[in-house]
Amino acid sequence: MTEETAPAGATPPASTPPPAAPPPIIGPTNGLAVASLVLGILSLVMFWIPFLGWVPVLVGLVLGLVALQQPRGRGMAIVGIVCSGIALALKLLFWIFLASIFGAVHGFHHHW
Repeated sequence: MTEETAPAGATPPASTPPPAAPPPIIGPTNGLAVASLVLGILSLVMFWIPFLGWVPVLVGLVLGLVALQQPRGRGMAIVGIVCSGIALALKLLFWIFLASIFGAVHGFHHHW
């Protein structure tokens, strides 16, 4: 039997790559925590809308508080609560500011 040799300058045949690692196993997520996070972020965008803006703020807060009682998704629930809380504070300050502006304009109008 003769050995076959590769011609000079030729690359040896590539070895087969090792098998791919299996994908990581991801446990079930906490749907309430995810919903709280999404609503919290949405509430930061919608805080200035008069009536519709209250829905994501309040629902995000409630869902986040309920999600904290469950074993998974604690981080997302906390971020959802924080975002909703910030949006609630912004909403209250925004509407107090608008009411004071309109009140000042209305009072200024009647004064003259």
